[in-house]
Amino acid sequence: MNANQHQVYEIKGRFFSLRNHLEMIDNRGVIVLTAQKRLFRFLPTYHIYNSRDQEVALVKQKFSFRPKFDLRISYRNYQVDGSLFGHNFGIYDDNSDLVASISKKIISWGDTYEIIVNDEEKIEILLFVVIIIDQVVHERDTSGVSFEIN
Repeated sequence: MNANQHQVYEIKGRFFSLRNHLEMIDNRGVIVLTAQKRLFRFLPTYHIYNSRDQEVALVKQKFSFRPKFDLRISYRNYQVDGSLFGHNFGIYDDNSDLVASISKKIISWGDTYEIIVNDEEKIEILLFVVIIIDQVVHERDTSGVSFEIN
C-alpha cells in the first residue's frame, strides 16, 4: 500500500515451498517482476527478473546471526543489514550510502513495513527485495534454527 493506503502491488506465488516462485503484479494486473529461489543452496538465493524475463537483481543471504544479504541490482552491488530481530533493515551502496531504510511496524495486523527509498528509480525492485527478505526471515523462523529472527 502507498502512503494513502491504496494497494499498488500484489504478490502471488508459492511461499514456504522448496522452490519459491513469486510474482509482483501492479494494480492493472501486469506482472512487473518475478523471483525464483535457487535450489540446493546452503543459504537462500533469489534471482529477480523483469517482465521481459531478463535478470535484473540477485538477493543472497549471508551467514550471520543478524539478517544480512548481498544484493546486486543492474550490476551494482549493495549490502542489506538488519537488526538482530529483523525489525529494521538498511540497504547500502558500495560507498556505504543509505539507499533505503525498512522498519517493521510492531503493532499491526500481519507484517507491515515502512519503506523509505532514496533512489526513486529503484522503488519497485527494492520493494520486491523487502518482500523476499521477509520471506527468508519467516522461513528461518519455521526451520528450527536455534536463534530467532522475526
